[in-house]
Amino acid sequence: MTSRKTALPVPNACCSTGILSWVHFGDLHMTTREEGNFGDFLLLVDEVNCAMAGSVNFAYLPGDNADHGSTEEYELVREGLDRLLLPWFAIVGDHDVHPRSHANFLQHMMPMAFYSFDVGPCRFFALDCLAADDPGTFDLSREQLEWLRGELVLARIAGRNCVFFLHCYPSELGESSLAVGQLMRNYRVLLVDMGHTHYNEIAHDGQTLYTATRSTGQIEEGPVGFSVTNIDHGIVSWRFKLLGEWPLVMITAPADERLRTHHGPYYPAHAKRMRVRVKAWSDQKLIGGFVTIAERTIPLDAVPRSGVWEADLGIGDLREGVYPLGVELTDEIGRKGRDIARVAVHSSDAGKLNLRAGRDADNAIGAWPEHGILGTQLGPNKNGRKW
Repeated sequence: MTSRKTALPVPNACCSTGILSWVHFGDLHMTTREEGNFGDFLLLVDEVNCAMAGSVNFAYLPGDNADHGSTEEYELVREGLDRLLLPWFAIVGDHDVHPRSHANFLQHMMPMAFYSFDVGPCRFFALDCLAADDPGTFDLSREQLEWLRGELVLARIAGRNCVFFLHCYPSELGESSLAVGQLMRNYRVLLVDMGHTHYNEIAHDGQTLYTATRSTGQIEEGPVGFSVTNIDHGIVSWRFKLLGEWPLVMITAPADERLRTHHGPYYPAHAKRMRVRVKAWSDQKLIGGFVTIAERTIPLDAVPRSGVWEADLGIGDLREGVYPLGVELTDEIGRKGRDIARVAVHSSDAGKLNLRAGRDADNAIGAWPEHGILGTQLGPNKNGRKW
């Protein structure tokens, strides 16, 4: 029998670079020990323990943890989580309340259905969109909305960036949808990190980013894995890592122009230097790498005890435009991990971001296969099976 949590976990502190990172295990939809997703989840946990536990702040589960919300399914979820060497946080999905109750989730996962916590410069809001205990209705309760308003005020006073953990897109909420959207605009929420879709997706409405990670238990679009999100002084980076593939390399700064928001810095006209930061992991020691832009290459330097590599690039002679910024790191058995970002340099309107029209989900940025986004939208909400 799993023990009930009586208090929220304490996330790992940020390293000296101030970059925070988390691992997102997509909807588990756990059923039985014999199903493949149980073994896959254990392998994913083992990978994180082996290569990432020392340089990630926490892990996150976005709901639909137990496919039928049963005690037996939650026991299997906890079997995997109890071996994870990271603090973890979870929220409720529609499958978690199939018994028309939060009781099993509260017994086996978290001590409360909605809550907040701080990591470095960010405040995270774990939201409960199944307040009515009805798996067919997404909505926040009035009590939760009032709590959220008060917490956002406190986050603004503290100068923190705000991140929502929500099972679905905010536009899929019922009566609370308009109120949540207004709060997001008023308090300039940086990111909403979600499950539910069963496919990888990023949307951007001009102010807020929306990231969804594909299911672990009901996959239609590709192999199993997990996503990693970084926030580097207001800059968001996101990538999906397939099981067994190393090294994982992510440019955390400067921002890829597809993910740039008002929250992070940019490189306007007359900027002379560009600070490049990269976070990387492997199950073997990383031994070195380099960064390239506009046919110039310089080495990356490791920041001790952080998993972060840095370089300082001269950009004063570059013309205005969007440049591919590439990085490569090699581990001690010769495997190479790469990442590439599209970076706006000397842009006269780099500080201007236009709000996009339509629903949040309608602002998907499309396929980005290098980061695990196939653009297929294969899942229960768009083009996939009706699980």
